[in-house]
Amino acid sequence: MTADVSPGGGTGPGRERTVSAGGPVQDVRYGPGVPVSSPRRQAGPTAEEVWHTGQRPVPPPRSRRRWRRAASGAVTVILLAAAGVVLFLRFHHSPLRVTGAVVTGQVTRGCSVDVTGRITTNGAAGTVSYQWLFQPQSQAPQPMSQSVVAGQDAVYVTVAVQGQGQGGAEQEITLQVLGPGTGTATTRTALSC
Repeated sequence: MTADVSPGGGTGPGRERTVSAGGPVQDVRYGPGVPVSSPRRQAGPTAEEVWHTGQRPVPPPRSRRRWRRAASGAVTVILLAAAGVVLFLRFHHSPLRVTGAVVTGQVTRGCSVDVTGRITTNGAAGTVSYQWLFQPQSQAPQPMSQSVVAGQDAVYVTVAVQGQGQGGAEQEITLQVLGPGTGTATTRTALSC
């Protein structure tokens, strides 16, 4: 292998021309280690151009950098807000609240009457507590509870009133909601045996 170094005009400053036996002529570069040709064109001047010219690359205009920074910040804020809304909707549920109570029907079967009431809610999950009151009262009221699943806006409850002995009697029946919230509904029924 032979080397031909031409200081004046052949290969340029910082280069050697190397000829190998039976092979092609190659340019070998020595200096700061930058390749002669870049595989792709960059946005600004290459390192070789900066080295030869002594000029630094010009940064992009400030307005473009400012716009990119503002757009990046806006996208970050939007994504954080969307994540907050999703988490709020996923994990925050309003508490169960009773919105009303009404007696919806009576079914007479011989000496007994089945009274049905409807307790309306706001559709949240929870437990409704209620009791049935009877006038004239023969026994103390017994508080009861009914589970409500999310999306269920009405709970139907039933009580069976049993008549005793011979003859007829009237009775006032009241559905009283104990919680959460309040509500009452009253109806009169006639029992005959």
